[in-house]
Amino acid sequence: MKRNTTIVATLICCLALVSIVTSGLAAEEKKTPDIIAVGSGPVGGGFNMVTMGINKYWEKDLGITAQVVPGTVKDNLIRFISGRLDVLLSASGWYQAAWKADEKYGFKEPAKELRIMFNIYSNPFYLIALKKSGLKNVADLKGKRVGCGPAQDTWEKLIGDKFEANGLKFFGDKPDFTKIYANFQDMARMLGDGTLDACVSMVEGLTPQPPAQQLMQERELVALEWAPGVVEKFKGTYFGPALIKKEVLPFLTKDHLCFEGGMAAMCAAAKVDAELVYRLTKSMHKNLKQLAEENPYWKYPVVFPDVLMVDNGVPFHPGAIKYWQEAGIWKK
Repeated sequence: MKRNTTIVATLICCLALVSIVTSGLAAEEKKTPDIIAVGSGPVGGGFNMVTMGINKYWEKDLGITAQVVPGTVKDNLIRFISGRLDVLLSASGWYQAAWKADEKYGFKEPAKELRIMFNIYSNPFYLIALKKSGLKNVADLKGKRVGCGPAQDTWEKLIGDKFEANGLKFFGDKPDFTKIYANFQDMARMLGDGTLDACVSMVEGLTPQPPAQQLMQERELVALEWAPGVVEKFKGTYFGPALIKKEVLPFLTKDHLCFEGGMAAMCAAAKVDAELVYRLTKSMHKNLKQLAEENPYWKYPVVFPDVLMVDNGVPFHPGAIKYWQEAGIWKK
């Protein structure tokens, strides 16, 4: 009887141990959530397409569903700072301003949870007009209707001081031109039908935005020139000088000097589990060539792989560092 009691007690202890181990494994497995909230970009822009492209592979490799949150860069940074986003595709100028709590750009609290996973591409912006309009220079926009970007609160901070430096009043009650704010898709449509005289557009990596690409097929376009010396005045700022190579835009006759809209970077909150960030980063890198074949916005890091590790003054996430060290390309 005593022997049977001992056997039963031993079995109970074993089952308890198995339960503890199993619970521990379950807890370990739950480090990979079923859903993550990912901040994207405005409709019609490359950020949105980039996010949708990588989500497919994160779901396939990790079993994660990414809940995509579209919006302006600034709005999604504010959501990120408040803890409503786990992962965020952002632009260097904006996340640098958020990191420093630069109130001029609308950030009252520092984005100290922000950590970089990897960079993807350079993101210059420029102004386009129909060739038949006869517009050639930014100064020609006085008295015209100009598409100034997807959201006033974001784009007036990005582009307003550039117009002022070019001799056009942008701020105040009586600007030198009519300012229209709309998403990239609508701005391209309005430029095509004559509702706008010019509008802002972007080259994301090696590729113009989809609305601009479509417009190029339907209309002859020109890129408006900034006055001599204006672009150089902004060297060292969040949104400094950028150059679009003439090979990138079919309607350019020479390389076009303009402004950087912020290097696109995938970021994660510091609190996100390092192993999860490691796996997200690894999934992207493993599928990078396939992503580039499917989505033109992913071609830039294939052609220029050094962009992945560019240091823009905000620390990388430990989980990302672990992967880049393992891949043998961490250079810090």
